[in-house]
Amino acid sequence: MNLIATNGYRPLLEAHDDYVELAALELDLMNAVGGHERFEEKLRSFFRSAIDEVIDTARTGRHFFKQLEKTEKTYLGTKFEILLRDWLQVPRGVRLDLKIGEREVDVKSTTGGGSGWMIPPEAIDQFCVLLRVNEASAKCAFGLVRARQEYLRGSQNRDAKTSFSAAGTANIWWLVSDFNYTPNFWTRINEPLQRQIMTAGKGKKRLAVLFENCLGMPVSRVQVAAIASQDDFMKRIRRNGGARDLLAPKGIAILYSETDRDLMIRLGLKFGYREFISCKPANSEQQS
Repeated sequence: MNLIATNGYRPLLEAHDDYVELAALELDLMNAVGGHERFEEKLRSFFRSAIDEVIDTARTGRHFFKQLEKTEKTYLGTKFEILLRDWLQVPRGVRLDLKIGEREVDVKSTTGGGSGWMIPPEAIDQFCVLLRVNEASAKCAFGLVRARQEYLRGSQNRDAKTSFSAAGTANIWWLVSDFNYTPNFWTRINEPLQRQIMTAGKGKKRLAVLFENCLGMPVSRVQVAAIASQDDFMKRIRRNGGARDLLAPKGIAILYSETDRDLMIRLGLKFGYREFISCKPANSEQQS
C-alpha cells in the first residue's frame, strides 16, 4: 500500500526476489517506531538533531553544515547509526549495526547526494538501511535493500568497500525518497535577525526574540539549548520566569512536540520529535 506516496514511497514489485523479505523488514521497522505517522514525524527531526549536535553551536559558535570539518562529516554516519538504534529501541546486531525483528541490518548513509553508500565486505548479501541527506535542500531518503553482489559495482576502494551500480539502485525499497525534514532554521533567517537573537540578553530573552520572529518554524531542542546557552535551558523557555512569560502578553504561545503533540496535530503543524514551534493561538485552548 502506497502510504507515503507524496514523499516518494516506492516498494518493489511483488515479483521481485527481495519483495517478501523487505516487506517483512518494513513491517518490523514500522512496528518498532510506532507506525507510518510516527515514522514521518520522527524522520523530520532525525537528521536535524544529528547534524545540530555535531555542529554544536553552543560550544563552537558554528551554525551551518558547511562549517563542519571533513572528519565531522564522516562521523555523521556513525551518529545516524547511533540515533537510529535509539529511535527504534533496537539492539546492536552481532555482526552488523542493529537488529530489527529477527534480521541484522547494516546502516549506510551519504550526505553527498546520489548513491554514494559504501558497502563493506561483511554487508554484502545482507540487509541494509540506506540514508541520504541533503542539508542544502533539507530533503532526505530512507531505503531498504538486500545488498546482493549483483547490485554492486565490480570495483572496490582500498578498504575493499564497493557501491551500488546505477542499475543496482533499482532494487532499493524506498520508504521515502524525497522527504522534507526540518531545515536548519539559521538558513531561514537573515543575518540581522541572527544578531538580534544572539545579542538580546540572557537565555530567556534570546529565546523570546527567536520565537517571536520565527512563528510556525520548527526549532530543534538542540538549537534551543544552544541559544539559551545555560545548563537548565528548559527553564528559560517555560512559564514562571521563562520566554513563555515574555511572549504571552503578545499573544504568542510556544508549543513542544513532547507535551503538546495532539494540539500541534490539530493545528496542522509539521513538526518532529523534540521540536518547538511558536504560534499565535486563536483561542484559549491553543494557549500553552
